Amino acid sequence: MTVASPVASPARLLTRLTLPALLGCAHVRAPALADTGGYRGPFNNDDQHHADLCVRLRAPSTGSPSVALRYADGTPTGFALSTALLVPQSGAGVWCPAPGMARLDAREIVRTGDGRAMLFHRGGWGFQGQDAESAVHYGHVLVAELDTAGVRYASPPTGQTVAYDARWTPAPLVPWTDEGQRRGNGTACARPAAVADTVLVRSIPGDMRYLNSARTNAVPYAIYGDPSEDLGPAADRARGVRYTMLAWSWINVRGGGVARTLVRDGAPFRRCADVPSIRLAAVADAPSRRPTGWVEAAYGAVRDGAGTSLHGWLVVAHRHGDAPIVRHLR
Repeated sequence: MTVASPVASPARLLTRLTLPALLGCAHVRAPALADTGGYRGPFNNDDQHHADLCVRLRAPSTGSPSVALRYADGTPTGFALSTALLVPQSGAGVWCPAPGMARLDAREIVRTGDGRAMLFHRGGWGFQGQDAESAVHYGHVLVAELDTAGVRYASPPTGQTVAYDARWTPAPLVPWTDEGQRRGNGTACARPAAVADTVLVRSIPGDMRYLNSARTNAVPYAIYGDPSEDLGPAADRARGVRYTMLAWSWINVRGGGVARTLVRDGAPFRRCADVPSIRLAAVADAPSRRPTGWVEAAYGAVRDGAGTSLHGWLVVAHRHGDAPIVRHLR
C-alpha cells in the first residue's frame, strides 16, 4: 500500500521561509536610526546648563598672566590661557563681558594628585574665532592661578529684556549646581564594569551633526571626537595634543552635551553596565536632516588626580555613512 506524504500546513510552510525569500530575495535594510530619542533617566536629565563665571588670571610677580590647561588629574594638556588670547566674541550664547577673562563652567571642584583645587574652563565658542578657529581651548585650571572673585552670568527672565552687561554680577570663585545635577547627571552608577576600557581618541567627520534642542541648528559632533586636532587654529591642530570630552548629559536631552572634563587619548574609562548606551543618527544640516551615519555614547567614569570618579557621557563608536564602524574604546 502506498502512503501519501504528509502535506505541511500553510503556517508550517511560512515558518520554513526566510524573510528575504518571502520578499523575493530582495535586500532587506534595517530600520533607519532616529536623530532623536534614546535613554533618558537618572543619569541623563534635562537642564544641565553652563555655570558661566568669568574671572581674570592671577598676575605672577613678573610677566603676563598665563596658566596651563589641564586634564582632570592635573596633568597639563600642552595648551594654556593668556590674557592676550582671551578676546571675547559676541554671538547667540554667552561671552565674557571684558577682554582678558577666562570663562569657567563652575560646577565642581576637582583635585590634582597633590590636592590642589581646579575648576573647568570652557573654551571655543564665545572667544575670537568661535569653535572652528578659536585658540582658547578647554581644560581644568588651578584655582590658585585665578583671581578670588569674578562675575557670574544670569539669563534674563522669560519675556524680559535685560542689557547684556547687566546680566553679570560680582561673585566669588565658588561652584554651584543646577537642576540637571540635582536630578542625577554625573552621579555614580550601581554597576561599573569590572575592567576599564582604554580611550581611543578618534575624529568624527565634519558632516556628522546633531540638532540642537530647538531643532533649528545642526551642531558638529566633532567636539566629542578629537577637538584638539579638528578645531582651532591650524598651528594648534598640528601640535599632536589628543583628547576628547566627557559630558554631564548627552545631546538627546534639553541642555545636553555640556563638557565636564577632558579625557586624554589612552585614558582608562569604566563603563556603567546598568545604563543603556545611546545611538543616534547624525545629519548633514538642519534644513535637510539628511542622514550621514550614527554616533553612539555611553555612560561611565574617569578619575581625577585624587582618585575621585567623574561620571559622564563619552562617544564610544561612530559610523560615517556606509564606512566601517570606528570604535573609540578598546
